[in-house]
Amino acid sequence: MSAAVSTTCSKTNIARGIGRLTDLVFTSGKGSYVQTTCGRNLLDFTTGIGVVNTGHCHPRVVAAAKAQCDNIIHSQVNIGYHDKKLELTETLLPLLPKNLDTIFYATTGAEAVENSIKMARAYTGKHGVVVFRGGYHGRTFGTMAMTVSISCCMLNMRDDSR
Repeated sequence: MSAAVSTTCSKTNIARGIGRLTDLVFTSGKGSYVQTTCGRNLLDFTTGIGVVNTGHCHPRVVAAAKAQCDNIIHSQVNIGYHDKKLELTETLLPLLPKNLDTIFYATTGAEAVENSIKMARAYTGKHGVVVFRGGYHGRTFGTMAMTVSISCCMLNMRDDSR
């Protein structure tokens, strides 16, 4: 998408399920910086959240992703095992404390939070959950119910112009 392309229509046609802090349109990212359609180079203080450890487009991560796409893109975890996940598990197990021998993989923080609650309830038989005021737990229905400061989840959700 070039800077000359109007994004008004496409922006208004995207559901408001996620609050956004800006109307800027990002075109690329490298390390801790993102570039916008208007040519601005900005420091990304969240570093894309999901890439926080390596920054945007780290060469080793990009190479690994490209190599994986040549083999299989989506190996559904509830159908069978994924060879790379088993390799990672074998790498991580020796690093765990001696009394831990099980790893749970999740794709989002909300998924991790919700599943940790399911596991805790199964283990303890209790159903109550303690959360911290001001804590953020995710954008799913379950995690939003635990987020006391809901303003971050509801940011820009309402459109009073309709």
